[in-house]
Amino acid sequence: DPLIFYGAVGGELPSASLEATEILRDAVIRYQSPHRQFLWERLSELIAKVAEYDAENVALLSHSDASSQAEYFTLPLNVLAEVAQAAVAVQQILDALHEFLGRKKATAFVLDPNFGFLYMLERCASEFELRFALSSLQLRLTRADRHIRSYLQRIRQIYTGREPSEALTSVDSTISEVREVFGTEPPTKELYRLLLRKDY
Repeated sequence: DPLIFYGAVGGELPSASLEATEILRDAVIRYQSPHRQFLWERLSELIAKVAEYDAENVALLSHSDASSQAEYFTLPLNVLAEVAQAAVAVQQILDALHEFLGRKKATAFVLDPNFGFLYMLERCASEFELRFALSSLQLRLTRADRHIRSYLQRIRQIYTGREPSEALTSVDSTISEVREVFGTEPPTKELYRLLLRKDY
């Protein structure tokens, strides 16, 4: 049982409901176990691989819309598939850990609201916006990975009383007000909001 590391006894966490225990167990297994088709050993490996893509120079495919003749761009299918797998898995794990920890959705870290940036990688009229959407997702995936590790360290500390082997990073580093409004605008507008931030 992977939750032994987090203080579980007989498959149960002290003072946690069975439902909450299963939520955490599922999140830990998804985060730490190999892909079912062995595409990666741990999710962190996939995130690191996605982060290594050169967003500025990655080859893009261009297509024309049959009805409007408008040109649009997309990532190659193999790259898009890896980014999509990482984004969906990370967000599902974050959602599970937020639920386990009782965090409010409005102020919890969200990787990509409604997967708006991810959809831009599939079809985008602007090459610049697609590349910036990719680089933003790469940065946010890396940060999300740190959030997940920090959440798990905090949970272990709560249930075992053991100090983490590495210092806990702040999982509340982003101002709550910023998180509350992130995702309330169309993806393109959110993208340009990020562009104005120094850390992007």
